[in-house]
Amino acid sequence: MGGGFAGLGQWLDRHLGEQWREPQVRRFMWGGLFFVCFTLLLATAVAPAQVRVRPGQAAPRDLVAPKQLVDRPATERLRQEAARAVPDQYQEDDTAAQQARQDVERAFQAVDGVREAMARRVRQQGADQGTGQAGGAAPGTGSSGDGGLPAPTEADRALLAERLGFSLPAEVADAVLTASDTTLAAMRRDLLALLQRELDQGIKEDQLAATRMRLGDEIGTLDHPRPLQEFLRLVGGRALRPNLIFDRAGTEEARRRAMEQVDPVVIVPGEVIVEAGEKVTEEDMVRLRDAGLLQEDLWGLAGIWAGTGLLVLLGMAAGGAYLATFDRRVYEDEPRFVLFGLVPLITLVFARLLQPVSPYLMPVATGPMLLAVLLNPRTALVAAMLLAAAVGVMAGDGLRLGIMAWLGGAAATFAISRLGHRSDFMRAGAVVAAVNAATTLGLALMFGSPPLAGLEVWKQVGWAAFGGLLAAILTIGLLPFLESFFGLVTPVRLIELANPNQPLLRRLLVEAPGTYHHSLMVANLAEAAVEEIGGNSLLARVGAYYHDVGKVRRPYFFIENQFGGENPHDKLSPNLSALIITAHVKDGIELARQHGLPEEIVRFIREHHGTTRVEYFLRRAQEQGEPEVLEANFRYDGPPPTTRETAVVMLADAVEATVRSLGHLTPGRIEQVVRKIIKDRLNDGQLDRADLTLRDLDRIAGTFVRVLTGVFHHRIEYPDVVLKEMERSRRRDGPGKEAAGSAREGASPGKEAGHSGRQEKGSRKPEDAGATRGTRAPEDANPKDGP
Repeated sequence: MGGGFAGLGQWLDRHLGEQWREPQVRRFMWGGLFFVCFTLLLATAVAPAQVRVRPGQAAPRDLVAPKQLVDRPATERLRQEAARAVPDQYQEDDTAAQQARQDVERAFQAVDGVREAMARRVRQQGADQGTGQAGGAAPGTGSSGDGGLPAPTEADRALLAERLGFSLPAEVADAVLTASDTTLAAMRRDLLALLQRELDQGIKEDQLAATRMRLGDEIGTLDHPRPLQEFLRLVGGRALRPNLIFDRAGTEEARRRAMEQVDPVVIVPGEVIVEAGEKVTEEDMVRLRDAGLLQEDLWGLAGIWAGTGLLVLLGMAAGGAYLATFDRRVYEDEPRFVLFGLVPLITLVFARLLQPVSPYLMPVATGPMLLAVLLNPRTALVAAMLLAAAVGVMAGDGLRLGIMAWLGGAAATFAISRLGHRSDFMRAGAVVAAVNAATTLGLALMFGSPPLAGLEVWKQVGWAAFGGLLAAILTIGLLPFLESFFGLVTPVRLIELANPNQPLLRRLLVEAPGTYHHSLMVANLAEAAVEEIGGNSLLARVGAYYHDVGKVRRPYFFIENQFGGENPHDKLSPNLSALIITAHVKDGIELARQHGLPEEIVRFIREHHGTTRVEYFLRRAQEQGEPEVLEANFRYDGPPPTTRETAVVMLADAVEATVRSLGHLTPGRIEQVVRKIIKDRLNDGQLDRADLTLRDLDRIAGTFVRVLTGVFHHRIEYPDVVLKEMERSRRRDGPGKEAAGSAREGASPGKEAGHSGRQEKGSRKPEDAGATRGTRAPEDANPKDGP
């Protein structure tokens, strides 16, 4: 754990008792704390401060909408207006015209029938009076004019009324019964035409009386005598009927559709519902109740808190299940576990503070950015999903803001996953800004808001873009604090630690140059191998740089820094020599902490030898016949590597020193040595806690062989005459160019490792496993065990 968090953990251990030291109990403790914090934050955002007010009373203060809600009274008013604007729906009765024609035909048929009866009577009377009077009128009867029929009798009028179904004035009946056939045909034709014209225009039930009056007026313009016009009015008025029938179901459906098409009136967060001092109306009460601002709604308030707590619990359970199943490292490491909850909490606090300005300004991508750098991108994506849900609940516009927050968080995670420099944060912020803006515009178009219809959409787009940039700024500001407090290393911090001008690396180069160049070679090996197995290759490289810094305390007790001089171990007992050799781990830890190195780097120093034995001095003690040779005195304190990266550095450390101590090297010889060292470490239990599979070990071995073969390849041996000519050329160039050449050679880890692989007479390679000067390490011994 880091400095600040480590101190907090120690304080908790002292004050909470033994039972709180169990990891599972601690996780539940932190989980409970985060549950309370998240619930308070979200519930207070959803459930605002309430007031007690009644209709007709003055508002004690400006009552502001805490969230987006639908103005139900205003929306209902608009919907009712839209429904009233819908005309009644009618269905056309196709039988009305047919029935009207039939009524007219029956009326004229009735007239024709009475006229035929009158004609038969006339003929019968003529037959009865004899042929002399056949052509004249019957005695006592008048003659009809154009029809050639006698004047209708009362019996004729009664018969006509019976057949018509209604009575006619005597004048009208007489005119119709005595009219000519031509006149009657014209009347029939004119009436049917007028009826058809009226029916074509459509007649509703409430329009029937007016239509009959209009029909009567039109009949009055016909070229027929007034009595005949009256007959047409009476017949046409009875034949006329509505042909547009009111469709109740259709009308209700049309009005329902019109009401549905009315967009709800929305009250946005921050909008004043009732101003201070203004009288509260019944409609205002509905709005205040919907906004949760009335104290009378205690059950509603309790429901808000209970619902928020339930949602927070579900979200935390989902996040915890993910960690326990897919990211055990974060789940089991207390600082990382706390960060997984703390970073989203900090993000939501900033979101809550900026929400009144605009919900689209909320810098939700801050959380995924920080977690991608401090933990890993996959865990950051999970946190982005949970944050998106929380922001949707907090802002009240769940769908739009939730989608924007999720896509922005995902974009931030991907954009920051290859972090190399602090400037990459702003590049990631620009990506998030573009994604936020595009998402906001796309959602506005999808939900029917034309982009050029008003300024509001473009304001939302602008706030969303600025929110992405703000997320990057907050990430830059928060990252150093979180790094320091939790003792975690980020890619940016690792790159800073890899700078050769770091004080500890400079001291290692100056005081222990052989160890420095050995560390460069180990870093090359470890980085390549960790990259091959999918680990944190940058962490492995930087850890390898510092794994042997403890040797600066006594550099000349290690063979790579003796440069052919006297070996002080020749005058020491094996026990004392082993104590000095193993002490470089403890010395390295002290130096690392003095220089403020993160615990992640200190772990490499502590674990790079595990609990292996100092084989050379153990054998030397046994060969010298020392009494009571305890193997424990010749072992490193450990612990064995606990991560993939520290395990790879342990293997690279041993492999590099062993291969460099050998003489003639071939690819086959290198592979044999590499695989034997890995097998020995595996059999010794040094890799049991490192989460490495056999397949990983095979890949690591292959990578080591490939890199070492490239470094320790055969070089062309120049003839003496060529070497002498090169020497004369260097002397002519002067010391400046020679120094520059040396600097260029030293800048290349491969060249340094290759140069250090060439031995001078009587010297040994770094941490040679050979016993004394002039001997070579046995292949089954670790060269790091020697002086």
